[in-house]
Amino acid sequence: MKINKGAKVGIMIEIIVLVIMIFLALFNKTIPSVLSWIFVVGLVIALSGTLVTLSKRNDKDESAIYSYFRGE
Repeated sequence: MKINKGAKVGIMIEIIVLVIMIFLALFNKTIPSVLSWIFVVGLVIALSGTLVTLSKRNDKDESAIYSYFRGE
């Protein structure tokens, strides 16, 4: 299964920030709001990359279906 580069970047950002947040929680420190915002940005990047990939696949699938029914 191929994963879009944008989705990979977003997932990596989320993983890094999540590990930092876990360590801060283990050491009973407060989690800065900046980390939460960075996590949300990573989530948005991952979801938008996935959405772009799915929309490209749907366009290809629809064109294949239309050409099949037209007899091409």
